This record gives sequence, structure tokens and C-alpha cells, in this order.
Amino acid sequence: MLKNNYSFLSKLLHRFYLGNPLISETSFEMEKALHGKATKNLELNEIVFISGLARAGTTALFNQLYNTNEFASLKYSDMPFLLMPNGWKKFNRAQKTEMHERAHQDGIQISSESPEAFDEYFWKVLLKNSYIKKEFLVTQSIDDRKLSEYLQYIKLVCLANGKKNYLSKNNNNILRLPSIKKGFPNSKILLLYRNPLDHAKSLMKQHLQFISIQKKDDFALSYFNYLGHHEFGLNHKPFYLQEGCMDELKKFRPDELNYWLLIWRNYYQFLLDGPVGQTMLISFDDICKRPETIAQFLNSRIKLDSRIQAADKFEPAPHADYPYEQSVLDECNFLYSKLNSKRSYIH
Repeated sequence: MLKNNYSFLSKLLHRFYLGNPLISETSFEMEKALHGKATKNLELNEIVFISGLARAGTTALFNQLYNTNEFASLKYSDMPFLLMPNGWKKFNRAQKTEMHERAHQDGIQISSESPEAFDEYFWKVLLKNSYIKKEFLVTQSIDDRKLSEYLQYIKLVCLANGKKNYLSKNNNNILRLPSIKKGFPNSKILLLYRNPLDHAKSLMKQHLQFISIQKKDDFALSYFNYLGHHEFGLNHKPFYLQEGCMDELKKFRPDELNYWLLIWRNYYQFLLDGPVGQTMLISFDDICKRPETIAQFLNSRIKLDSRIQAADKFEPAPHADYPYEQSVLDECNFLYSKLNSKRSYIH
């Protein structure tokens, strides 16, 4: 996600724009004033939201859909002026960067033209960070006016990219999922999940890895805070999804696997307790082992001019073993079996 060699000027621009929501909000008003008329008659075809707990394979699926060349999405080249995609496009003369491995060190290659999970910044500015508390992130109910603003933002991104389909990857959308369902009833919402033990190990590994990165580079920490990425690292904040969930979580430290198993349990219990609606559950393990099945399912649900191609089969690298309480894992595995039973593509 974060390329380590940001120039001094680039860091200054990030801090000036992303670090000042008032300036960002003003720039969005300018973007709407200059380009809003062009979006009035813009008819969108597909709006696809990809979400899930971090490390569930959302980036891999995101890239698979984006590679159809049918979707508009925010890209690294839109940084740091994320709320003015058309205005910044006219002035951005930065050279395209070469492909390189992202900071997660998970084999995923990115460049300046790669799509990324940047639309959370829109919600940070629009909601004035009201959902980001000292210790956790809380759910929000988005009113119709703000949902209308988000639709216009989506159209502005599509306008800047000359596309009629919009693709979003945002792990924080769990916090506003009912509102997104209400505001975009015809959208496709893909929710990913992964077997809990591997998932928890992956989260813990990334947490420790990003702590190391952020201790060496204070800009790396600021960058994550600017964008609303609190999944792991020094600025980690869990989702407050159910009454009392923090009490149990505080029994463990983030360097203990039980902590991340509870993060997994709380997240997917919240999903299972809510109405499924237009959401589609997709298993990370199926993405890895049954890519043809996943591609066929996506093509049956998402109407594009180009077909979504099946990814290659993939075997994730094993993670180190850490101690955990079997009772905690048993609770997670029970939910995992329920998630598997609700997959739309398994008959």
C-alpha cells in the first residue's frame, strides 16, 4: 500500500491535503462546481462494493474485477487529491511508477495506476471523523443527503475514468453496510471471509509487521491515519459492532492470537446477525482453490461487456504457529460453517 520512498514534496502535499479535512471538503465543493453538471446525465451500469475483514482476499478479488477494464476506481495516481479526481487529473504530471510489491509483503504488485481502497477518505471528510473514536470505530447510519453526495462522488470518479461501472474495495464498509444497501439497492455487495485460524494469523503477522514499519517511518503512520486504515499497526482500532464486544477483546493483547480470533468472531457474527439482502458471501479458500467457480458466479451476477477471467489457483504461504484457546477457535469455526452454508454459488 505504502511506497517507502515518497519525496519530501509528496509527503508535504499529503499532509497539507489529507491532513486537513476542511481543505479537502472545500476541494470537493470545487470539484462538484466544475464537473458536477457533466455527471447529471451520467447513467451508471454496475456499482460493486467489495468488503470483508482485512486479509480476506479483498485485494485479489478487487484486482480481478478491475482487470476487466470495465470499472472506474480510485487509484494511487489520484493521491493525495482524492476528492477531486477530475481536477487533479488535469494537473497531475507525475511519472507513472514501476510495479513493485506493496508494503504488506504478500506478493501483490502495485504501481501508480493500480486501484486501491481510497474511498474511505470520502467518509472521513463527509462525517468529520465522527465514527473514529479513541479506541475503536463505531457504526454509522448515513442519511439520504450524504448518500446522494456519495453517489455524486462515484459519478465524478467514473467521469474522470470514462467508465460506466464503479468498483469499491473498502473494509470499513461494515460500519455503514445497511445504509449502503438502502442507498444503492441495485449494487452488488461482495463480502469475503476466510477460515478463522489462517485469517487471524495473517492479521497478527501484518499487525506486527506494520508496527515495525511505522516505528521506522512516522509518515507511514500518518498515511494510514489520513486514509482511515486502522486494521493493524500502531494506529489499530477494532470495530465496535456489538454491545460489550470490547470487554472481551480487552482480555487479550494484539500480539496474542486470541485477540485476532475474537476480531474475526465479532466481525462475522455481526454480518450473520444482519439481513443478507443483496450481499454475496465469497470464501477466500474458494478463490484460491476454485477460481473457475468464482469467475462463473461473478459473471452470472455482474453484467459487463467483458467477461471476468478466472484467476490462477493459489496456495497461501503457511503462517507461524501461535498459542490460542481452543474454545475461542471453536466459536469461530461454528460461524465459519454457517458462512460456508450461505455461499450463493454452492448448490
